[in-house]
Amino acid sequence: MYKLPEEHLQKAIEIAQKNRIKKNCKVCYDRGYIGTTEENLLVICHKCVDLDKSMKDWKDYVKTVPELMEHFQSLFEEDNKENQE
Repeated sequence: MYKLPEEHLQKAIEIAQKNRIKKNCKVCYDRGYIGTTEENLLVICHKCVDLDKSMKDWKDYVKTVPELMEHFQSLFEEDNKENQE
């Protein structure tokens, strides 16, 4: 099982906080995320974060890190399928 390194988790947290659309949130207590998974992936708050912008920023970040590109290829395969249709 792949576990996301801490440095990349910190970048994911920054992305989530940057894309918050509400100032106060009782779901995530104003953090922008609810927690992490077993793989150390971030669970973004659906109430106060723009999920589309966050996902776009995360994909842009993943493209710059070859190690992450290997593990997150499925994100880009979905985009390719949408573009082909």
